[in-house]
Amino acid sequence: MNRSDDDRSPVPESSENDRLIDRLFRSEAPRLARFIRRSIRNQDEVHDLVQDTFVSFVEAQPKSRLRTPAAYLRTIARGILWERTHRPRAHDRANHVPVDEAYELCVDPEQEWMMEASDFMRRYEEALSELPSRTRDVFRLHRQEELTYQEIAEKLDISVDGVKYHMKKALLYLDHRVNANG
Repeated sequence: MNRSDDDRSPVPESSENDRLIDRLFRSEAPRLARFIRRSIRNQDEVHDLVQDTFVSFVEAQPKSRLRTPAAYLRTIARGILWERTHRPRAHDRANHVPVDEAYELCVDPEQEWMMEASDFMRRYEEALSELPSRTRDVFRLHRQEELTYQEIAEKLDISVDGVKYHMKKALLYLDHRVNANG
């Protein structure tokens, strides 16, 4: 079924001003971006600042036709850059987070737990490496290889009381060393 011309909604035509702005944007936006890029540290903001400049340009609606719109755009951009560096916006102040609190804001709980576990394991391995070799061997045989005290005593040719002594020494040291730094 064909629609008649009467059924179609009219398509608004761009005004002359819109076409001028579009041409100006296409020709001046790259130059303006280079100009702004030289003036700021955060390069991610360049395109936002170019857009802000054009928004200000359109909102200003000069009373007469500009002879050099590119120069006017640079003047607006300079003003925006000056405002940005000399007058922090309320939005920026509201989003300021002290460094010691920023860690808590940007980490998911699961990720934080994993980081804490990783840090705990690092401290644990450091403390374990600081133990005397016999004490470390007894501890690893019991906790990692799951040998009984009797099996450890036979393997290392020491008494069961010696195994108990080294286990107690290892547990006390590891508890103190790992938890004191946590």
